[in-house]
Amino acid sequence: MPKKKRPPTSARPSTNAGDAAPTAKRTASPARLASARRGRRKGNPWPWIVGLGGIAVLVGVQITLNVVRELNAPGERFASQGNVHVSLGTATPAYNSDPPTSGWHAPDLAAWGSYLDAPPDQQLLHNLEDGGVVLYYAAGTPEENEAHVAALEEVVGGRYPRVVIAPRQGMPTPYAATAWQRLARFEALDVAAMQAFLAAYHGVDRHPR
Repeated sequence: MPKKKRPPTSARPSTNAGDAAPTAKRTASPARLASARRGRRKGNPWPWIVGLGGIAVLVGVQITLNVVRELNAPGERFASQGNVHVSLGTATPAYNSDPPTSGWHAPDLAAWGSYLDAPPDQQLLHNLEDGGVVLYYAAGTPEENEAHVAALEEVVGGRYPRVVIAPRQGMPTPYAATAWQRLARFEALDVAAMQAFLAAYHGVDRHPR
């Protein structure tokens, strides 16, 4: 009898290591992809460093200019003693300059203009706080006082409305000028120096902000 043909057998998977199936391609995890994107976004830090350094230089230059301007400003500078209002005549701690240039003062200021009898310091300090300048002359005889007033009015002219001209007893110099935290003394009538003082401080409001 003829032999029956066996059906073809299916191919068996190879057990040879060399015939192993290729490894599937790995897919990066979402966390790793996000990390890679963050790394690409960081970019070069040097433009930021250079920019911040430039800003620091500009700030330093401005501070230096302010210090130099302060050192070259007219008059001697005194530390602020505050802007506290007190009733006229109230006893207060001593002022740190004579004439005073800051500190406790009355709610009302003296009228702008010239005086043969000085208003109280507590009023004149309010004038300084409002951006005024006080020009003092050494008190003398009525005739001397009138001559001082006339000379100082020539210095002020019509450019500076917020000015008080007043006598003062016991001044070590014939003339003095005060603004908020500033005091200048003059051995004689110095028109240029007095006008420079007025130009520097007249109209500069000194109320606390």
